[in-house]
Amino acid sequence: MRILLHPGFHKTGTSSLQRGAMARADDLAPHLRVLLTPDIIKAARAARRYSTTRSPDLLARFSDHFQTSITSQSRDDPRALLISSEDLGGALPGLSGVGTYDAAPDLMLAASSALRAHFGAQAQITIWFTTRETGPWLKSLYWQNLRAHRLVDDFETFRDQFAPAADLDRIVTNTHATVGDQALVTATALETIAQHRAGPLGAALDLLDIPSQTLAPLGAHNLQPADAAEALLALNRSEIDDASLKDAKRELLRMYRRNRLA
Repeated sequence: MRILLHPGFHKTGTSSLQRGAMARADDLAPHLRVLLTPDIIKAARAARRYSTTRSPDLLARFSDHFQTSITSQSRDDPRALLISSEDLGGALPGLSGVGTYDAAPDLMLAASSALRAHFGAQAQITIWFTTRETGPWLKSLYWQNLRAHRLVDDFETFRDQFAPAADLDRIVTNTHATVGDQALVTATALETIAQHRAGPLGAALDLLDIPSQTLAPLGAHNLQPADAAEALLALNRSEIDDASLKDAKRELLRMYRRNRLA
């Protein structure tokens, strides 16, 4: 049995992969089982909390919740299993005081150990990270932080502060060292995935040896409008109260979505 555990990173095509898996669920069902964030929500929340405190108790709680989530999956089902949630690597850098993905190796050891305990020694477990070039990733991270909270720093200040978070390859290397023989650890850059006919989902299916040639590609998703960061920064720097700010951001994003669809 093949298992692909995809813990992100954020802003590396994860939403596109998950949207593709949901859209193609009927086509893939004979070959693939899929668990996304809503299916493992307690484990995802515990992973985010662990990344903010690095508490052993929270790591144990994550392990318990993850174990509970996967016990619904039969060991006798021969289909491959895809588990995809960027929260499994921890909270988005910039939120809740998190500066890097340094919690990810511990979380992946706990998750792979749970998978090994449930599915047995013969299961082929792969931990697959999706990565991205530093410059575009930091710009996307900045955009997400502008949306999520009242960030008032300009991009240059933010970039300098969170440059360590962009060393995604270091986290992949550390995860490999931490996980050991519990699972294979690998990574693919978004720039490479983007060339795949079926996008991020197609790249995941390739790793599971599931044919993707018949899958129609989905359109681009979660794109950042050209001037949206500046507009959000202006709102964050304004003197409106937090409730009004939330409403203003929501309306701004709706406007961008409407313009994109027009």
